[in-house]
Amino acid sequence: MSAGSAGLLGTRRTELIDGEIYDVPPQKNPHVAAISNLARMLIPAFDEMFWVSIQSTVRLPRGDVPEPDFAVRPGPASSDDAVHPLPLLVIEVSDESLLHDQTIKAGMYAANGVKEYWIVNVREQQIEVSRDPIEDSIRKSGWRYGSVSVVGAPGHVTPLCNPHVRIEVARIFR
Repeated sequence: MSAGSAGLLGTRRTELIDGEIYDVPPQKNPHVAAISNLARMLIPAFDEMFWVSIQSTVRLPRGDVPEPDFAVRPGPASSDDAVHPLPLLVIEVSDESLLHDQTIKAGMYAANGVKEYWIVNVREQQIEVSRDPIEDSIRKSGWRYGSVSVVGAPGHVTPLCNPHVRIEVARIFR
């Protein structure tokens, strides 16, 4: 349960990461448009063998409770509140929170064993693809991604969990 859902922080949007509560900034139109465009691509790209959630709470093994813009999980969607499969792919659409997403959230997802993490960088109109979590004692979380690549238009990205999916970067930023 997030602090916000427990009623402790009123109506503020928050996330619990590494034992700390972080405010989630309000979304501006470029952020919302990128989420809408990406949703139009992701939902039909994944069949019932995957559970694609949008701006939903994700409970992770170490107790972190982020609310990523997208999480692709194994198996069909479940209404059972005890079901929390580890995401195969997490996507954050980022503008105001870019540095936070590149550092704090990247480390948290890596520490929790999320194999792939994308940051849709609204300002630069590109996707930062992070894979291969590795330990890193310098990081607060103790983890980072060993492979990070950047893809801009007219390129595309393909998730590890479904190599038949091809997301065209330019379509996200229309």
